[in-house]
Amino acid sequence: MTKAASKLHDVTPDPERIAESLRDTGYSLNTAVADIVDNSIAAGATEVRLELELDVRGNVRFSVTDNGDGMSPEGLVDALRYGSARRANSASLGKFGLGLKTASTAFARRIKVTSRDHVQSPTSTVVWDLDTVNTNGWKVEELESGDTGDTRLLDLLTAGGAGTVVRWETIDRILPRDYSQPVGKSAQRAVDRVEAALREHLGLVFQRFLDSEDERARDVTIRLRGARVPAWDPFAYGSRKLVDKELQVKLPDGEVALMTMRVFVLPPRASIRDELGEEAEVLARVSNKTQGIYVYRENRLIHGPDWLGLWSQEPHGSLCRAELSFDHLLDDAFQIDIKKSTIVPNQALLDRFEELLTPPRREANQNYRDGKRQVAVATESPMHGPSNATIGEKSDEIPAARLESVDKATGEAVITNEHGPVTVSYVESDDRRLFVESVADLPAGLLYRPAYIGENPGVQINRSHPYYEKVYLPSRTTGTTIQALDSLLWALASAEFRSTQESAKRMFEDLRYDVSRALSHLVENLPDYEETDD
Repeated sequence: MTKAASKLHDVTPDPERIAESLRDTGYSLNTAVADIVDNSIAAGATEVRLELELDVRGNVRFSVTDNGDGMSPEGLVDALRYGSARRANSASLGKFGLGLKTASTAFARRIKVTSRDHVQSPTSTVVWDLDTVNTNGWKVEELESGDTGDTRLLDLLTAGGAGTVVRWETIDRILPRDYSQPVGKSAQRAVDRVEAALREHLGLVFQRFLDSEDERARDVTIRLRGARVPAWDPFAYGSRKLVDKELQVKLPDGEVALMTMRVFVLPPRASIRDELGEEAEVLARVSNKTQGIYVYRENRLIHGPDWLGLWSQEPHGSLCRAELSFDHLLDDAFQIDIKKSTIVPNQALLDRFEELLTPPRREANQNYRDGKRQVAVATESPMHGPSNATIGEKSDEIPAARLESVDKATGEAVITNEHGPVTVSYVESDDRRLFVESVADLPAGLLYRPAYIGENPGVQINRSHPYYEKVYLPSRTTGTTIQALDSLLWALASAEFRSTQESAKRMFEDLRYDVSRALSHLVENLPDYEETDD
């Protein structure tokens, strides 16, 4: 039986549909600009200058100029091809041959690239315009050589040498549409916000290149709107390195690739300020969003910070940061995406990461809690002062047990109420105005404990209890709320003094334990207090 002949059909994609679809690959402006800068660094640039301005008509002007190797006219055309030729160096920051096009068209409809690959050689300029794709197909336009503005921009940086200018034109996605016309303060403020976020992003992503003291990457200077972009090192500011481990990963071809995991724990924010100064405290940027694993490919941050799905970013982990570094050999193992901003490690690697990270996260958790206690101690007097003053004024009007004797050695006192004498806790104090006192900890995780403080019927409140951390501390500048909480706990303690007897003491202790445990559970999902809230 003769096999039927097959027939091939041409299914060349529609250029307009594909080009428009590729605008929505999920780029943020920060990741898109970083992709353009990747190309500059891959071309050997030592200086990269970014323009981000509003023109007189309210249109955004954006360009990236570098003093890298530049491109010949043929190379320039290939650079605007979707899936351009592979780079000779597989360790290059450019990976898929798509970044220049997809990153640029995510925010602009027209890309103009001007380049020169030799000293004093003529420049070449090509344009990729989405608005002409329907008629021209997959074709770029080469402009006639001339003294263009971008040629002068290139000359200004390279003094006639090699380099490249990438310009976005017909920009329609950087500013919200209602900012585009006319030029005004709102539009300028929007551009300023974009610039601030971009400057911070570039300082983190290219930190190893920007930091002249970091020997892992060659030195590169990036300027945005004329100002140098500073490097931001997440692992400085008094941090302590707890893990420095080289991990081996076996590749499908049998080759072994290496990656490095380093884990750091920062001191509490107050300690950073005290030891290194207020500037270091600000630069440390301690918060939920800066904790986690920072993933670097070829010394460029490509992902994070987050915990790669192992844990959520919650306040108790905010002092722990990890650095995971690898080279291009592990690209497939981590499933690097087009934007170089997402990785997918396999389960075996995740299990190893969890093993390495758990002890440092435990220490970071303890540092965080110690920091909270430092804040609580520092604010104890002003926070509970109004409560002590109010209770002191009213205490004579409230029936109370009578203090009979104290034993400072045992920390006990004997009081008499309507049921007779009973032994209670006693705290030595010469301050006759003290009725409410916060303490570092209480037995059995109690929130509060009745205790005679000096001669006063008082209450001790546990600063380590979650209720104190999540309800008291966030309310510390709201005097009425603190007084209400203090008054309630003091009233419960005072009522216990008047009602308890030796045979019933265990019942009251159990009641305090049940209340403390219930409140601990009730505040579990409340946000943790951040010192920056003030």
